[in-house]
Amino acid sequence: MIEVVMVCHEDLAFKLLEVAERLFRRKEKCWPVAISEGVHPDTHKTLVEKAIQEAGEGGGPVLVLTDLFGGTACNVSLPYLQQDKVEVLSGINLAMLLRAFQRRRREPEMTLAELAYECAKYASEGIRICSADIRVRNLNLEEAGKKAEEAGRKARKNVSGS
Repeated sequence: MIEVVMVCHEDLAFKLLEVAERLFRRKEKCWPVAISEGVHPDTHKTLVEKAIQEAGEGGGPVLVLTDLFGGTACNVSLPYLQQDKVEVLSGINLAMLLRAFQRRRREPEMTLAELAYECAKYASEGIRICSADIRVRNLNLEEAGKKAEEAGRKARKNVSGS
């Protein structure tokens, strides 16, 4: 099974894990790491390295989820990239984390690259400008209503004209 390490600023990784476990009503095997202000960068590197090593002890691949591309959490994770062994995916959100937990459990044969791609895709699809989505949905409903009215008029005309 693909193991998950989360490396985020402050307590974000711990909070995301807490919410995911509450939603799934089960404990998830995951290694959260907090990148805290005022902590020496070498300490962060050590924490990330330890989490990745522990997660990979079973010989399986490790997906590292970070909060911000270019931020400290991502930057201290990047040196551990290793093809088919460790992948780093930035921009974590709850949708991404939930997908990672669901898919690794349901499809244990999934590769690390497949899981990373699917998590990135799922997370980005969940980012919406809601007012625009509502307008489009309402327009589609309005169009459907107009088409239904037109079909009704045609049906009535056919019935009365026969």
